[in-house]
Amino acid sequence: MRMISSDRAKMAWLTVPIIFVSLLAANRMTWPAEPSLSDQDPARVLQAYVRATYARDFVAAYRFISTEDRKVRDLNRYVQQRGSYGGFILEAARKLSEYVEIQTLKTQGSPNRVHMSIKYLVPDPQKLAPLLFNWDPYRLNALPPAEQKRLIDSLDQRGREGSFAMSQGEETFELVKESNDWRIFLNWAAGVKIPLRLDLSKSTDLDVALSKNEFVLQPGEVFEIVLKIKNHAKQPVTARIGHLVEPSSIADFLDFVQCGFLLPVTVQPEKEQEFSGTYMLRGSLPEGIRQLNLTYDFRQLQ
Repeated sequence: MRMISSDRAKMAWLTVPIIFVSLLAANRMTWPAEPSLSDQDPARVLQAYVRATYARDFVAAYRFISTEDRKVRDLNRYVQQRGSYGGFILEAARKLSEYVEIQTLKTQGSPNRVHMSIKYLVPDPQKLAPLLFNWDPYRLNALPPAEQKRLIDSLDQRGREGSFAMSQGEETFELVKESNDWRIFLNWAAGVKIPLRLDLSKSTDLDVALSKNEFVLQPGEVFEIVLKIKNHAKQPVTARIGHLVEPSSIADFLDFVQCGFLLPVTVQPEKEQEFSGTYMLRGSLPEGIRQLNLTYDFRQLQ
């Protein structure tokens, strides 16, 4: 499979690791404890959700997600797409999550639906990488029990001393009330919109039509686009078709599965040809992303 851009992971704002790992097999997934009185406090629900996602404990995080969202994506699919941790690396990440600090900046809404803006302060995973074998799950999970305990104790001591290097930022969440409990509403049903456009300013001899101008997808889904390219010139035209994905910060989450126009294409005089490309929207796309823009930039070479 050919990627649009580099294969390095660009994680959501809370994500700890650099490496995606899925160590939880379906038969090991179990539901966390039943809702408690703390679920009736939206601030505490949000704190629990943020800490669980920071630790990549997505089995725990799923419990705090709204019923409407869970109709769209079940537990197995959610955990597999997000890349949950398992074993000792999960234990270490959970220990770090205890030192995630959250401050509510603003709350607005109705009795059954609120928007909460928060400021978060989290142990910086990049700065902690040398202590945690660069977040290598195999090395961490292979440590003898005595060494694992020493590492957890060291993390705990640093946390109590306040010696972690921290990262900070702000985010807004929507929560909905279900019976007496609050849940995070992620609006998965809305999907991710991918509008497509053409830039033919550098290929004046070509007319191009898209088989579809827009897709609305769920993370993990595949889509195909067909380009119908017509050459109005009296001689063959060769053009390079560039792919511009915006915002660039999340471009790596759109992958080529198969593409018939990675190399320059040549269209014969006064002829029309079709070229197709298949893409996949990665399941690990950060939460809250509602749109990616894909532009085909045609540059005539001759």
